[in-house]
Amino acid sequence: MKSRTSILLAIVAGVLTAAYASAGAQTRTVETTVHLAASPEQVMRAFIDAGDLEGWWKVSRSLVEPESGGVWSVTWDAYGEAKTQHSWVGVVEEVGPRRMMIGHLVMIEPDRPLFGPLQLEIVAEPADGGTSLTVYHRGYRSGEQWDWMHDTVVAGWQHVLGDMQQWFLQEGRE
Repeated sequence: MKSRTSILLAIVAGVLTAAYASAGAQTRTVETTVHLAASPEQVMRAFIDAGDLEGWWKVSRSLVEPESGGVWSVTWDAYGEAKTQHSWVGVVEEVGPRRMMIGHLVMIEPDRPLFGPLQLEIVAEPADGGTSLTVYHRGYRSGEQWDWMHDTVVAGWQHVLGDMQQWFLQEGRE
């Protein structure tokens, strides 16, 4: 069953998406791929399970309903050198054993405008005894604030997926 929050997010983000699309705006995608020493199922669980999200991504809190229409929300309470709070909130559009699509994603950053709606697609495919993980983060617009967010996320995904590699390599990771 869809929660009221996910329905409200979908409505607000849908209105924003329609308004932006009708203006003929172009968007950009951040695409990052990494090879992981884990099964595709383990990799997908790392984006859903609260303990896994805390372990590799250093998420302080999360709420994930891994079903179509469910909420996908992650918050960092003291992230980065500035120790600021960041939150990403979206709606699960599709989830399967090797792919998850999160739509209507809104990124809440300190001292910045709200960024959204965006789309996050996570694809985990078997490769070379492990998994090839590709993250597609779509919907980045143009302008000073959007350019800052795009550049931050390009570097961010490279960094955190490196952290994920190390996390899966830790002894005893199942």
